[in-house]
Amino acid sequence: MNEPVTWKYMVEHYPNMWIAIKDPQMDGPDIVSGIISAVITDDEIIDYEDKHRKEGLTFRRTKGGVSNGPIRANFIVETA
Repeated sequence: MNEPVTWKYMVEHYPNMWIAIKDPQMDGPDIVSGIISAVITDDEIIDYEDKHRKEGLTFRRTKGGVSNGPIRANFIVETA
């Protein structure tokens, strides 16, 4: 894909995937649009990012649906 698409488009078409974005248009920390360079799985992201680090890409993970909120996780905090 060589034309910019919106973040909403990315989330709707590639839920729960990592997107490598070229020339992102930002609104603060949020991506408004950009050119999709690659769509990457969770298992592939570390190797892909290492191999393409110098290309100036921005990497973001989508969630399912149209929300672009945070990815939720459970944490256990232990104190000594």
